[in-house]
Amino acid sequence: MTFTSDNQLACKTEDIPPNRLQFILMVLHLTCHSSYSLQEGLATPVELIQAAQSYGMSALGLTDHNLLTGSIEFVTACRDAGIQPILGLEIDFEERPLQLLATSFEGWSNLCRLSSAIALNTPCSLELLASHSKDLIALSGNPKPLIDIFGDRLYFALSDPAQVIPRFANPVAVHPIYYLHPEQAVLQRTLTAIRLNQTVEKIPVHSGMHFPSPQEMEHRFVNFPEALSATHEIAERCRFDFPLNVPRMPTVSLPKGVTAAEHLREKAFSGARALYGEVTPIIQERLNHELDTIARMGFEPIFLIVEDILNFARETGVPFSSRGSAASSLVAHCLGITSPDPLRLNLYFERFLNPARTTPPDIDTDLCSRRRDSVIEHVFDAYGAERVAMVGTINRYRPRSALADVAKAHGLLPEPNPRTGEPASAFVVGTFRGN
Repeated sequence: MTFTSDNQLACKTEDIPPNRLQFILMVLHLTCHSSYSLQEGLATPVELIQAAQSYGMSALGLTDHNLLTGSIEFVTACRDAGIQPILGLEIDFEERPLQLLATSFEGWSNLCRLSSAIALNTPCSLELLASHSKDLIALSGNPKPLIDIFGDRLYFALSDPAQVIPRFANPVAVHPIYYLHPEQAVLQRTLTAIRLNQTVEKIPVHSGMHFPSPQEMEHRFVNFPEALSATHEIAERCRFDFPLNVPRMPTVSLPKGVTAAEHLREKAFSGARALYGEVTPIIQERLNHELDTIARMGFEPIFLIVEDILNFARETGVPFSSRGSAASSLVAHCLGITSPDPLRLNLYFERFLNPARTTPPDIDTDLCSRRRDSVIEHVFDAYGAERVAMVGTINRYRPRSALADVAKAHGLLPEPNPRTGEPASAFVVGTFRGN
């Protein structure tokens, strides 16, 4: 054994007896939590993958709590590092963590449905799991209630060698990871205090949730070689192609025998005649240029769907206003999506949709806040709940917000406003004081 430059213990394979080497090479981490486990995990997906890469691991599992928001970043970073991504989700079932791992793209879809249901405060019941269990592997410390749902896809999550392994479920060695290094346990306690709105003095330090080396795992589970090798078995079962950067345009209702490109062209020229009275050579040239670009990139459904949504808003009296670079599109103007006339204002279409860019364009429209729910309901009704998703935002810490929350967790208060005597709305370095 040797020490690396940063004084970390390193173990060479020639130092390991052959009967133990097979287990070390097989053990993989299946239950990592990243910073996308909001106010629970510390490491980013990239940092977790770098740790796995440093140990020579061939695969890594991500099971963030209730959320899948880090999955795309995780898959991208895994591919860059040459590591197999194992996509998972941790949910709370009967007051215990239950990790679910996808074995196919359909399994991934079921993870999405479960995460969405939990976000809508749907209780995690056996019925919910049964309806979305296809192509999912379950890791549970209490597997008995789940045997009928998951069958041979159910594993007993062995995190402590002292646990009693049930006869009806194969064990797999797991180690819930929330940070990289043992010394970060104190920082994780601060994060927990922020999440629970408590001070750090009231939160115990949960040590042992770091990223353990394969040697550490092998030493802990030396009497359970089948649990160590099961990590590799599960990784193989979770191997599937996860398509990224593949456009998946929604389908739209079209007249029989008419393509989306033809339908959009007819609507654009019809709208131009209604707006301008006649289609001049300048208008025709501009429309042809835009329509050819849109067709070449396959973005016709975007325009047709937005037109339908705004037509509904217009017909039902819901006020709306367009904004952003979509005002540069004459097609959008002719469809009634945007108000400004890009010809009169000399706006360039490429500002909105540059042929060199492959990502779909944004058509930003503001709806009346009092009545936008009716428009959203129309979208779900018209296109189906299975094909409509609400966009979410992810809040990240910046230095100012991080400083304020950490200070609060340590019982520090900002200096009061000298004019009002009320506590200041923000912390400023150098003005902390104790309780």
